[in-house]
Amino acid sequence: MTNDKRVIENLRAHYQEIISNYVITAYATSCHGLVSAGMVCTPPLSSLSTIKNIVKSFSNTCDLYPFIIKYCEKKNIAENELYKKAHVSKTVFSKIRSMKDTGYKPGKSTILCLCLALELNNKETEEMLNIAGYSLSGDIIADKIVSYCISRQYYDVYDIENLILEKTGGAYLYS
Repeated sequence: MTNDKRVIENLRAHYQEIISNYVITAYATSCHGLVSAGMVCTPPLSSLSTIKNIVKSFSNTCDLYPFIIKYCEKKNIAENELYKKAHVSKTVFSKIRSMKDTGYKPGKSTILCLCLALELNNKETEEMLNIAGYSLSGDIIADKIVSYCISRQYYDVYDIENLILEKTGGAYLYS
């Protein structure tokens, strides 16, 4: 089992445990103290089945592509222009296009490059990162630089990467 699949399975188990505990606690609370010490107050089967259906609906893949297309249309930029401007290969962009079916997950740096190429503001960038399970951190210098550049409407991927290299000594957008 790959590391990604193992992480996903652990998350599913964790979500199941949290949700089950929440439902049991909520139901026990609704018993209005009728549960004495040592007794287990189990939720009705209908509640458990509803929770199980919700947990099953958790997807291990996100669908970033519709979000990208929405902003391509809004900014009037063609897909091929976008991935060239973002310095993302055609192969990687094709994987993003089919990620819902394949389970492909682009790296944070790839998503940031697309955000910069789309000239998204900080709120839109955070939304796009969140869809893929990432966020900008206030503790990471490179993230601070990217956020600052976006807030100043400066979107040149090469210049931002060079600034990050200068300040941190390491690649970030092209790592």
